[in-house]
Amino acid sequence: MGLVTARERRRALLFGSLGGGLEFYDFVIYAVFAQTIGQVFFPADDDRVRLLAAFAVFAAGYLVRPIGGLLFSHFGDRYGRRQALRVSIGGMAAATILMAVLPGHAQWGVAAAVIFVILRLVQGLCLGGEIPGAMTLVTETMPRRRAFACGTLFLMINVGLVLAQAVQWVILHSLSPDQVVAYGWRLGFLVGGLVALVAFFLRRSLAESPAFAEMGGKTHAVPILALCRNHPRAILAGFLVTALGAATVSLLYLFMNSYLTGFLHYGASTAATAGLVAIVVFSLPMPLAGMAADRIGLKGPALVSALVLAAIAIPVYAWIASGESQVLPAMVVISLVAAAAWAVGTAVLSAIFPTDVRYSGIAFVYNLGFAVIGGLTPLTATWLIGTTGSIMPPAWLLAGFAFLGAVGVLFARIIPAEPRGD
Repeated sequence: MGLVTARERRRALLFGSLGGGLEFYDFVIYAVFAQTIGQVFFPADDDRVRLLAAFAVFAAGYLVRPIGGLLFSHFGDRYGRRQALRVSIGGMAAATILMAVLPGHAQWGVAAAVIFVILRLVQGLCLGGEIPGAMTLVTETMPRRRAFACGTLFLMINVGLVLAQAVQWVILHSLSPDQVVAYGWRLGFLVGGLVALVAFFLRRSLAESPAFAEMGGKTHAVPILALCRNHPRAILAGFLVTALGAATVSLLYLFMNSYLTGFLHYGASTAATAGLVAIVVFSLPMPLAGMAADRIGLKGPALVSALVLAAIAIPVYAWIASGESQVLPAMVVISLVAAAAWAVGTAVLSAIFPTDVRYSGIAFVYNLGFAVIGGLTPLTATWLIGTTGSIMPPAWLLAGFAFLGAVGVLFARIIPAEPRGD
């Protein structure tokens, strides 16, 4: 068994987490400037049609993530994690920079929109390989601190989300509306693309995962087939755990603004403030929750936190609905619980697949879970609210998926960590 130096652990954690955060920034910066992008690349007489076109392209990038996960994990499980991660962040950097400088519909006509869509698909493919690859590398480099590593990684991913919103705020408050359309939105893309390019070169110093190196080239010709044939139990458990995370992120941090303003008719300022504070509270405790789980074992903390999240979901939503002033404290409480549940849950994902198919296993369940559960849960919640006349369907869905996550943890077989100097 190979030993890993402290410097190698720091590099893996820093460059793996930094890359995940930057790629998520590059992916999300599209969403925050969707309306402006619609004006530049998808001109239409109807504002709603233009915005719909822009978000359709956003969704396309989201839906190709599972394909990207399969592609990058295939090469990551066959030839190594390090090179797959360099290619994923390099592809994301190149696509984002090209989107920043691409002429709009006024200059290139339909060709501009077609190229923009292709670049968006490249972003989605790269993101599908980046996060599972980073999870694989950091947990294999520091296996006895894998929950702390995953907590730090997802803290940085959420920082990418907050950074995208912050860059949007600066641009919108520094430039006139015409300047934002002319070049302001491009600055947001350019910043993310250039920083991701720097991360691409920094990743040259990453060492290969010691667990992969120990395999000595004994890999599967088609890792995903080996995964499906030999590890169906791990796939099911991993999907259920991912469903908890996907439902949590989509309902509490992506759909919540629309829920508060559109269904509860609270003020936009209240919703925005609660959303920003909640994502910070959700993110910051993740490394601490992971550190605690590393000391006492993954399964217990993951199970308890998932069950607590399931138990408080409906009461917290009722608390939110009791008055506009109650939104912020309620979101803080549920975000603290959600932080523990998802931080340890991601470590469980990395601990249920063996080294030979770990990248493929994480990529498969993570991307499938977020594409299906993350993509459809807000739509389902909206439909249920309209059908039942109740404002509680998001709570029912969150409680249900948190309970399924607990079932997944119970069903999971945790592979013991092998010490490598960490």
